[in-house]
Amino acid sequence: MIRSICPVCNGLAPMEAACPRCSAQAEDAGRLGDYYGPYSPYRPIDDIRMSNGYPDVDDRVCPHTAYCAACRETFVAWIQEIERL
Repeated sequence: MIRSICPVCNGLAPMEAACPRCSAQAEDAGRLGDYYGPYSPYRPIDDIRMSNGYPDVDDRVCPHTAYCAACRETFVAWIQEIERL
């Protein structure tokens, strides 16, 4: 199994996502899994990934909540993970 990490979650790169509504640069509002419930930020990432209903494990992507200040749109930005050394 290839182990990978999210470069945004680990501070290796800023999130770069364009708003699907107006194409403006969106802001990172954190991992999508952190919004599932009051204890979600404290659950292991792999635990959340196995039960969130997204193909993030197979596709090696990390779902982030993104916010566009220009049009106030909130959407999911899929961050491509990189191989962990």
